[in-house]
Amino acid sequence: MLGNLKTLPEPFGDVIRTHFRLKARSIAIQLDDWLSKDDGKPTSPDGGGYSIGGRVDTGGSTTGFQKDVEEMKALLLQLEAGGASA
Repeated sequence: MLGNLKTLPEPFGDVIRTHFRLKARSIAIQLDDWLSKDDGKPTSPDGGGYSIGGRVDTGGSTTGFQKDVEEMKALLLQLEAGGASA
């Protein structure tokens, strides 16, 4: 989601901005829920699971998840406030 808002794929920029503006509140609620469930453990580079001593366990999130959530929520607020670009 964050990537699509930061680098809008044209010619769909207006459609994507409108979608995220209309869904901003429900997305923010979902992000808060995911953040509350985040265990803070780093994942393997491909996002497929934990990398522990060469062994990969499924689950978890990246250590930058909270930062990404904050950035996403800021972009959503900007869209709700009428910002044309994210």
